[in-house]
Amino acid sequence: MPTGLDTEAVPARTASPDLRDPCPLLFIGGTGRSGTHVVSKILGAHSRFRKVPNEARFHVDPGGFPDVLAGRTGPDLFAYRLRHYWWRNFEPARLSFRGLHRYVPRRRLDAATEAFLRRCERGEPEAACRQLFFDLLWPLAAEEAKAGLIEQSCDVVAEAGTLGDLFPEARFVHVVRDGRDVAASRVGQARWLAYPRTMGQGLAWWESRIRRIDAGIRAVGSDRVHEVSLDDLVSGNRRKHTYRKLRQFAGLRNEDAMLGYFRRRVKVRNAHAERWRQDVPAREHDSVDARYEQILDALEADGISCVRLLRRVRARRAG
Repeated sequence: MPTGLDTEAVPARTASPDLRDPCPLLFIGGTGRSGTHVVSKILGAHSRFRKVPNEARFHVDPGGFPDVLAGRTGPDLFAYRLRHYWWRNFEPARLSFRGLHRYVPRRRLDAATEAFLRRCERGEPEAACRQLFFDLLWPLAAEEAKAGLIEQSCDVVAEAGTLGDLFPEARFVHVVRDGRDVAASRVGQARWLAYPRTMGQGLAWWESRIRRIDAGIRAVGSDRVHEVSLDDLVSGNRRKHTYRKLRQFAGLRNEDAMLGYFRRRVKVRNAHAERWRQDVPAREHDSVDARYEQILDALEADGISCVRLLRRVRARRAG
């Protein structure tokens, strides 16, 4: 089944040395609660891209592509989960159904799944995974005559080693946000019903996710990954610079729709900056801040690249 990638026109070179050639597939990920949806909407406002409406997840979740290719999950079990979980599942935290059913018709799902199983039976699991992804999601781009697709499952950067091999044409964006705000948001989202339930647990959860993401960046190569700070996008004197570097990495020239969305919607009041100070009792602020500094020290000692962005935001807020 054609994906649209084979017939894409070769773009002309631009005079700007910082503007890369456009890519047909852009994965945008983070720890969760870090702003991936904001960045996806900015780039998705460009005429080149169609954004997958919500997280597809089957290519990165436990039991997904990485486990299939590593032999930890069989193709039949994967196909069962695709049809019965990733296509449509109920999420108690949101009291709603989520999944591929919102934009993948059942007939397309069934046909793509059968093709996947046939290729796996022929001993072609990598080709089967790649074609399944495009069979399910590329029609979103094709129906709007778009040349590129954006997918925003949180774990795409953490699993960039696997995805980078499957999709050599893809690039990755890691969206970074102050870990204290991420932890507070995650604890609030869980509503005490699931881990993490406290700020201490939330910071530990965030650190483990950052470490997984860094391992993914090392696996795929830093030249294919752009790290962007949500906090720099919404406030501070680096706002325009951060936006420009993001679009240049994606190979995009400025367009009124994209720039307009950025100016109107991507603002500090919409990003809930420093929400942790409202969510955490004042008497605990110093201990949370000290623990966050310890985590940053440990991450920096291990050479984790996004620490420079996190420290810059921390210094700006402290100053």
